[in-house]
Amino acid sequence: MDNLICDLEEQKEDVEEIIFKIYERKGTNFEDYKKSTIVRRIKKRMKMLELNHMHEYIDYINRFDDEIDTLHNEIFIGVTGFFRDPDAFASLYNALDQIYQEKELDETIRVWSAGCSTGEEAYSIAILIVEYLEEKNLPINIKIFATDINDIALSKAQNGIYTEDQLVDVNPVRLNKYFDKKGQNYQVKKYIRSLIIFAKHNIISEAPFSKLDLISCRNVLIYLENIIQQKVFAAFGFSLKENGYLFLGTSESLGEMGKYFEAVNFKQKIFRRLKITEAVPTSTYSTPFEHLISHKLAEKSVDRAIGKIIELLQQEYIPKGVIINESYELIHSFGDVNDFIKIPTNRISLNILKMIRKDLAVLIGAAVTNLFVSGRSFRYENITQSNKEDEINLLVSAYVDELSNNRYGILLFEENKKVTHILETKQFKAEDDAKDTINYLEEELRLTKENMQTLIEELRASNEELQSMNEELVLSNEELQHVNEELQSATEELCVIERNNHK
Repeated sequence: MDNLICDLEEQKEDVEEIIFKIYERKGTNFEDYKKSTIVRRIKKRMKMLELNHMHEYIDYINRFDDEIDTLHNEIFIGVTGFFRDPDAFASLYNALDQIYQEKELDETIRVWSAGCSTGEEAYSIAILIVEYLEEKNLPINIKIFATDINDIALSKAQNGIYTEDQLVDVNPVRLNKYFDKKGQNYQVKKYIRSLIIFAKHNIISEAPFSKLDLISCRNVLIYLENIIQQKVFAAFGFSLKENGYLFLGTSESLGEMGKYFEAVNFKQKIFRRLKITEAVPTSTYSTPFEHLISHKLAEKSVDRAIGKIIELLQQEYIPKGVIINESYELIHSFGDVNDFIKIPTNRISLNILKMIRKDLAVLIGAAVTNLFVSGRSFRYENITQSNKEDEINLLVSAYVDELSNNRYGILLFEENKKVTHILETKQFKAEDDAKDTINYLEEELRLTKENMQTLIEELRASNEELQSMNEELVLSNEELQHVNEELQSATEELCVIERNNHK
């Protein structure tokens, strides 16, 4: 630990530079995270890359910017699992009695799983509540918001597919009832998945949900600085209904915000919100400037991704080739054409006939001559190569630039490589595929309607909160006006008394 503290002090500037690089590329601000956690993740990457000094790692990042993506995901690696800490979930099951005592029979229970990672905890809570409602013979009205800042984790959570190793703590009864076998893996049943809305959300900077019965945020806050933890707890206080429940990890504590919560089970970190008025988290929301920066960074990330996709497509599907002018001079190449042309030794010449491989020289010479004489395109198939087993095809076509009236030749080398991977082939059946598509679209429409309804409820709740605050401000203003009138009256009385004393 002492060595880590020394690293933080000595390499503070390097760590801050790396944090900024992550923010610049990914839009994620780790400034509020515990620096010791960041340094541990950096050290782990350095060890894998066999780098000894932080500045070497920064140089590596500058040369290979994909390393930022790897480090970003490494920092987000969270330890999670289904029904992790069984005693804690047993205590939460008991707490459901208190939650439902204060609800109408058909009222929806609203839950927020903050920092849900790959979804195991959110699904565990959904299953737990369903089991409780089935035991009590109550209607299953559940709305769970599961949020995280990590897109990759959210994608896995939405799919709800897990390996046998990830389900080791799920007993056979639950496994058979709430999961479907999918090859070697298992998928959470559709009706359980439909109870949860997964969304990207930053608990540090974005506005929280409201009117919640339960918030689960376990083993997330331990990675944040103490002052940021208090801001998040303030946001949770705002989000929960009076007597709403907060479910934390075993290593987490409320700190100064503890005065606003009552411990229901301190050992298992289950707390109930008391009646509070001042814990509104105004300082946790992000500023418009931060939204603008984040939006611009997201645009850059999309552009970078598109560039990589195009590069991948070029490597996979577009033949290697060259462009030449009417003097047979090479003016451009695309793809790796080193197998076909070589830079000549001694005096450099860009004439394609002097650069082409000897066994292809006659063919290429005849092809480009025919091309520029006839102006027509040709395709030569199954050309044998002296140095390789695979045959190639040669595509030769002309292009005329109308503005300059110059002609160019395009030579494409199409390699007939043996297939290294076979894509799954599916037969299209109009009736079956149309039915599947309709079912899929209907399901998407249903989920979209639910999300829209949830957003409407959130907006309505926020509007009610604002209206309530406005009424309180009006009332406070009237009280201040009344106090001011009393002070003015008292001042006048004092003036009268003072004048009488002077007489």
